[in-house]
Amino acid sequence: MNAVVPSSLSFLAGVAHSCTFSRGESLFKQGDEPDGCYIVVHGIVGTHYYDADIQTDAGLQRYDAGEVVGAVGVIDRSIRRISATAETDVAAYYLSNELLDDLKANHIDLFQQFIELRANTLAKKFRELHEQACELAVAKSSSPLVDATVEKANAAQASFVDWPKEKVNAIIRDIADAVHTQAHSLAVQCVDESSMGVVEHKVIKIKLGTVAVAESLLAHHDETVTLEAPGVESIAMPMGVVFGMIPITNPVETIVFKVLSALKSGNAIIISSHRKTRNVGDRTVDIIREVIAQHGAPIDLVQTPSLPANRKLTRAFMTHDKVHFILATGGPSMVKSAYRSGTPAIGVGKGNAPVWIGNDVDLKTVACKTINSKAFDNGVVCGSENNLLVDADIAEEFLHYAISEGAAVFTSEETETLIRRAFDDHSLKPDYIGQSAAAICSSLGISRDYPIKLILAEVESGNLASPLVREKLAPMLSLIRVNNDEEALFHACTILNIEGRGHTAIIHSNNQQRIHRYSKAMEVSRVLVNSPGTQGCIGACNGLQLSWTLGCGTMGGGSTSDNVTFKHLQNTKRIAYDIAV
Repeated sequence: MNAVVPSSLSFLAGVAHSCTFSRGESLFKQGDEPDGCYIVVHGIVGTHYYDADIQTDAGLQRYDAGEVVGAVGVIDRSIRRISATAETDVAAYYLSNELLDDLKANHIDLFQQFIELRANTLAKKFRELHEQACELAVAKSSSPLVDATVEKANAAQASFVDWPKEKVNAIIRDIADAVHTQAHSLAVQCVDESSMGVVEHKVIKIKLGTVAVAESLLAHHDETVTLEAPGVESIAMPMGVVFGMIPITNPVETIVFKVLSALKSGNAIIISSHRKTRNVGDRTVDIIREVIAQHGAPIDLVQTPSLPANRKLTRAFMTHDKVHFILATGGPSMVKSAYRSGTPAIGVGKGNAPVWIGNDVDLKTVACKTINSKAFDNGVVCGSENNLLVDADIAEEFLHYAISEGAAVFTSEETETLIRRAFDDHSLKPDYIGQSAAAICSSLGISRDYPIKLILAEVESGNLASPLVREKLAPMLSLIRVNNDEEALFHACTILNIEGRGHTAIIHSNNQQRIHRYSKAMEVSRVLVNSPGTQGCIGACNGLQLSWTLGCGTMGGGSTSDNVTFKHLQNTKRIAYDIAV
């Protein structure tokens, strides 16, 4: 490797030994005697620690040009406690202990330059470790503001737990009505803050998340003691304080759903809105708290943090020992954080629904359902359609009806442009999420002679490396032609393994055998049959429980595969009688 030597290292030329390492090659290993140190000229060196108890390598720090690797070993001459490996091709200077001793005795100016280089490296690495130590210390510390919020929530819940069910139901009904009354202005604010979605569609979603959810909750009989089995009675108990995490895609309706579910089950709830929809989230909470106050209930049953949303604040609530449950709706990293917090949690996984369209259905109806479902609110609903698997013998007919519904069926050149400009590292770029199909096409220089409602881009059968087969939170669908049932099942299963396991799959068919075969093969929590994904996944057009939090089971890294409802926010106490004769 002919690496250019940085000017700061020129004093070592002709003094130190030049060496190179290929990617993956070891500079030194844990347990070695320290015979010298390395100064990186070019490339990156990573250090790591091997733990024999669980037989794994843990990555530590990285070193690049101008930094000294193995400096501690030449200071205290103790055995290496870590290993160093080239993460890229590396060029370096090697300074043996003997050379360093010679420089110290006979070339003090060169030795002083080395000491300065070593000191700068150690100072930089110490600062990195210090930052990590500070983060760890903060994570283990308590926040007075968080403590106060949680204490108020616990006090409110304790005084609310014995409220008569009819009074609780009255609060639920009035909260739903109050938020629904302001649905349009809330929808406008959602779109303004998030820069995604469609106002008219958000109004519909808010109605479903308020009035429809309230009706669903009020339909449940509020029995104190239930006979569960011969000799077994059950009593539902609240969990206490719930921490509810809200996504940017459905801020208002998800807040209301979680609040109503929490109140129905006798809990208090602390709402954590996404930072980009914090204002509309806080406004929604204010409407809810006003209704609670009007009913004379403890206003702190529903709160939102006073501090700006950030990762550390969220972690402080999730790990608080007086927060009893986490209801997490959002991105994968946030859901993982909830499960790792040590607090019991329900989190939802990523959607990426495959949709098998069989050759035994009314294609005009299917096209209408599919296009309008994915175009709804610019495609941000996690259970909406993402990847169409269309029987090859009816593909052209389906495309004809899709175009009549407003789909722009892209040419191969247009598809290449879409992938090149709208995707980054297999994910849709943030600027395109939640945008209309017309706006996306306009940005790509693509047009049609009719209003574009949805983008339909064909993917060659078997090309499952395409970014188009991943989740697309936009009015955009991939389409793969399948020649038989086996091809359809293979593509659907593979797509879910790439992204979307545990969430939702869809099939349009009237063949019961085919429906059952598809359903058994899909590793998902819900299979929608002849249903639009957006409405079907939440239970708005079928018999599923109406919900804005969709469990993905262990397949999707979650703890439940249900459409989550208030019953998931309750503990159950069972009274068992001796029935032995």
